[in-house]
Amino acid sequence: MKTKLIIMTLALLSSLGCTNAQTKELSSVSYHRSGMRFDDCTDIRVNKTADTYTLVFETGRDENNTISFEIEKSDFDELATIVFGMSKPRKERHGYVRDLMESLQVSFIKKGKTVYLNYSINQRKDKKTAELEEQAVDLMYDWIDRYKKQFEIRFNYSKGIATPTAIYTHAEPADLVKDLGEFIERLDPNRDEQCGGTNYYSHRWRALKPGVVTVWLHELSLGHDDVSNFPKDYEPTACYIIDENLHVRYSKEETEAAQERFKNRKKIQ
Repeated sequence: MKTKLIIMTLALLSSLGCTNAQTKELSSVSYHRSGMRFDDCTDIRVNKTADTYTLVFETGRDENNTISFEIEKSDFDELATIVFGMSKPRKERHGYVRDLMESLQVSFIKKGKTVYLNYSINQRKDKKTAELEEQAVDLMYDWIDRYKKQFEIRFNYSKGIATPTAIYTHAEPADLVKDLGEFIERLDPNRDEQCGGTNYYSHRWRALKPGVVTVWLHELSLGHDDVSNFPKDYEPTACYIIDENLHVRYSKEETEAAQERFKNRKKIQ
């Protein structure tokens, strides 16, 4: 009899738990960051509208720096799991001035009502909440990076910390892409403790027009005599095809053809 009563009690509690979970549904998450400069600002907004999940990313004050795209329900659910694990926000510390402002707003539907929770850099947070807030922001940045990656040539490379060389890059035709420069992918954790070690980088170009782009990327000694002739004296590194939607893909066939043309020219010379 006692066993039956325990089972019935557990079933009831489980049922109540499911009911409570169903009455709390994430609607949106917004992140804002701004510094001292007028154009130093970032906004990320993730919204649910019916069965559509959208992310809007804005940087600076230029409308051209805004991108918007849809994410999967599984992504949105992952974000919901993170923010629902955060404690309720605490009071703001008034008169607390910072050069940097950051805030995260979470809105959700609970029992038919919209609830807003605002977290800011001026609040004291417990360790778990601070870590979850950081996870939520990092997750949204991961989605943005994943979206951008479709429209970019990303060439990864490594370089010895103490190696007296420079990385030279070039892309042609230049009007098909915008050079975004060098990005740090990973720094050697022992870089401050030893002269050796390796850092990892990527050089990126954003697609502007459809076509075939050839990329040169070589590590050359500082003061190299032939740098002025770069890249014509060096074998092409890779070729990429940009389609009508500005999606980028590596082309083995185009790469091999470009490298073969280079070798034939060198033979003639």
